[in-house]
Amino acid sequence: MQNLLRKRIIVMSVCLIVGFLFAGSLSFAQKKSDAELKEKYAPILGEYEFVLGGQTEILRFYIEGGDIWADSGDGRPATMQPVEGEVFKFRAEDPINGIFELTFIKDDKGEYTICTLFHSQSGTEATGEKIK
Repeated sequence: MQNLLRKRIIVMSVCLIVGFLFAGSLSFAQKKSDAELKEKYAPILGEYEFVLGGQTEILRFYIEGGDIWADSGDGRPATMQPVEGEVFKFRAEDPINGIFELTFIKDDKGEYTICTLFHSQSGTEATGEKIK
């Protein structure tokens, strides 16, 4: 009886360990590497210059830690989430300023050098041009 109980405990423990390892590998597999993301988003990465409220603002778009980021230099970079079914359209949430929609657009030469920004709460729209 004790042997049977001991075997069941061992089998359950092994199953739990295998389950945890499998679940961990799935989440790792779903997260793309920085190299893969840099290749995918290469056309839009870099710095863009926007004029907001009469002031020039620089937004930098980069890859780090398996995510694409938008950074205005205010110490609060925001993770950008791709909008499903849209090419180079993203949503980003700043904890203070709320949600922004960013869309990258091709110029006359067919290169992604334009970024439109829309702040849903204020209705503010701005267009930036790639500078680097």
